[in-house]
Amino acid sequence: MDGTPLVLDNGSGSVKVGYAGELEPKVVYENIYTALRASRHEPSKAAAEALQRSNARLHVMDHGIVSQWEGLVEVLQAALEEMKVDDPSQHPCLVTEAPLNPTVHRELLVEKLFEEMQVPSVQVAHSGPLALYATGRRTGLVVEVGDGVAQTVPLYDSYVIFNAVRRRDYGGRDLTAYLGELLSRELGYKEALANEVWWTQLQTVKERMCRVATPQSLPTSEGPKQHEYKLPDGKVLDWEQGLLSQCTEALFQPGQHLKLDEEAEGIQKMAAGSILDCSLDIQKDLAGNVVLSGGSTMFPGMCERVQEELQRLLPSAVKAKVTRVGNPTCAAFIGGSILASMPDVRKSFMTKGEYMEYGAAFIHNKSVSLTKPYLTC
Repeated sequence: MDGTPLVLDNGSGSVKVGYAGELEPKVVYENIYTALRASRHEPSKAAAEALQRSNARLHVMDHGIVSQWEGLVEVLQAALEEMKVDDPSQHPCLVTEAPLNPTVHRELLVEKLFEEMQVPSVQVAHSGPLALYATGRRTGLVVEVGDGVAQTVPLYDSYVIFNAVRRRDYGGRDLTAYLGELLSRELGYKEALANEVWWTQLQTVKERMCRVATPQSLPTSEGPKQHEYKLPDGKVLDWEQGLLSQCTEALFQPGQHLKLDEEAEGIQKMAAGSILDCSLDIQKDLAGNVVLSGGSTMFPGMCERVQEELQRLLPSAVKAKVTRVGNPTCAAFIGGSILASMPDVRKSFMTKGEYMEYGAAFIHNKSVSLTKPYLTC
């Protein structure tokens, strides 16, 4: 008999691995190939120093798509080793992916899990719906912004409204790069994107000090995690500096701030579009249950700003209510943990035998799809 299912939340920025039925992952790794490969063969300090000396960051994922399959296998193997999973063939596996990925990507993912990881069965689920289930809701709009992908996914009674799903390929990694450009342009830090040391500093500044500008009528109750930050050259950044809120404006006006098409939608327009693309009789239910998820929604002021911007784009009779999941970075994992612990869902996993007989494409017949309910009980 198979053991407890594994849950693999495979994000652009990090991979989170744990067991079904648990409320947090056992292991969280930054999804960078060179970092994992070095750390498995060298002392941790030496590996970190070697990585910092390198200008290259070999990301396993690029905007929700695996770009380094060998790296993905290494990351997952390292995670299972740390969890002391000696025999993956005893553990069914639920893995997350971004919506609207190419079908061939899902097939390659399944192939790697069966061939390289030797799991006995596989299920693939989209991260957006899983984040909603982590809140206990079956109806709502998920606005998820991770490291590489922004998505808005409406669900009604556990059904994803497929034609209203929206996705744009930008996220936290783009914000980090944009913050480096701001430091270079406004404060003269020409080296802000030049090496790994600076990139790590930029990520820390972004996560601990950046905020979302809100109208004066909507003061936020949240403050920064850190009010000052000393840069490598000894200069100090103060959290009230305008560039720290300008950085997050890229989420609302990506065409203006990021190197994207000028018509690229911000998250508020994506959210409004997803709601208005649904039938009139469910728009109020969706707008009243907007849930923010993903690490790039954790900035102070985010909920207030999204709600204010979204309300301006909706009919006056459709009232927006925006909240954020308790643990935005782990919401998809938690939802996957809930899903994989359900006996009926576990029956839908694609088995190794089916893979051998029908090939990886059979996963499209087995997976929890965008047009079927994720929860049926």
